[in-house]
Amino acid sequence: MHCDTTDHQLLSRVRHSNDEAAWTQFVGFYRNPIVKHCRSYGLTNEQSEEVAQDCFIRCFRYLPTFEYNEAVGRFRSWLNLIVNQQIGESFRSRVQDETIKRRYAEMLQELAAPSQLASQQPTSHDYELLSMAFQRVKAVVRPQHWQLFESFVIHGLTASEVAEQIGVSAVMVRVNAFRVRNRVREEWKVLQNGPF
Repeated sequence: MHCDTTDHQLLSRVRHSNDEAAWTQFVGFYRNPIVKHCRSYGLTNEQSEEVAQDCFIRCFRYLPTFEYNEAVGRFRSWLNLIVNQQIGESFRSRVQDETIKRRYAEMLQELAAPSQLASQQPTSHDYELLSMAFQRVKAVVRPQHWQLFESFVIHGLTASEVAEQIGVSAVMVRVNAFRVRNRVREEWKVLQNGPF
């Protein structure tokens, strides 16, 4: 989701929770971009709608105390954080298996900036963001390419094992893994900057 401007008059109106017309307008303005953003990360329409509803509930609680500052752009930054946190919650259960968690940790080390390589272990938030990056890449690459990458990089099969299962050469498995890793790296950078 990307909203070019924050309507500060609308934000001022929704600060008063009894202004139903303002809330209807607020939901109308943000709902579709939030849902579209969620769908771009591989969430189903139902999951995307749930994320939007959870975000609006949090907005309802937060906005009465909100002070708008156009120079800081605080509301969009806050909303960006909330939406991505809610998307991350949808992916949390996908990284429970210890083998996959170890593969994710290796990938996170690979994606980390040189200054972060010696830092602490990845957090659950890091795993969620990586899952989100994976879902975005999976949505745009050919299914066979994703299957090669997932089997070789995430599940840890050898290139020969993957090649035999899918019917391609081991070299093709490695080349494909390299290309998909690059796509994941690009999506990771996008996630770091946020959509808002």
